[in-house]
Amino acid sequence: MASKILLALLLLAAATPGSLAAIDVAQMLANKPQYATFLRLLTQTKVAEDVSRLKSASVLVVPERSVKPLLSVPAEKLRTILQHHVLIKYFDPIQLGEMKTSVAKLETMLSNTDKNMGTIDYSKDKDGQMYLRSPGADSVAKLVKVVAARPFVVSIMEISTPLLCPKLLGPGIAAGAGGGRPRGKGKGKIVKTMSAEEGASDVAASAPTASA
Repeated sequence: MASKILLALLLLAAATPGSLAAIDVAQMLANKPQYATFLRLLTQTKVAEDVSRLKSASVLVVPERSVKPLLSVPAEKLRTILQHHVLIKYFDPIQLGEMKTSVAKLETMLSNTDKNMGTIDYSKDKDGQMYLRSPGADSVAKLVKVVAARPFVVSIMEISTPLLCPKLLGPGIAAGAGGGRPRGKGKGKIVKTMSAEEGASDVAASAPTASA
């Protein structure tokens, strides 16, 4: 399974020009209409521009069929919610799967201003399915697949539903914009977590290498 993921990542990297260029989410998603609405929101809120200034990032995108809850988020909250979908370090399924623990806290773009709300809870079931959840949220999102990647620099990964943090949305908003639980095995129960640095200290050597 890991070899298949590695091959897919290398093929995606080979298809992405300018491996040393700034992170350009719009370019990486330009020919993927299934993420058009999410990309439009990233661009309108200038979160895509923020991502371009990061040295590394993992962007969690939502497909058209699941993006509706984001359209219900008030304009003044939308930028913050989208920043919550950007991890400030490079991750892919191989790195996440090789952590020493099956749970971790992953830092988002909000971690510089709010340590409590600036993380996402990650967990992996015994069957290998990976989940992500916002602090305090009832619903969880499945990690579905890698959409595009430049290994060690940027990955774009699809999740099954938006990450809507109740405390970021504010009273009365979260209930109206919230997504449901994912289908499939597991309910994504999150237990006490450790940081990604603690869980992934020996991951780098086995992560995929960038292609020219």
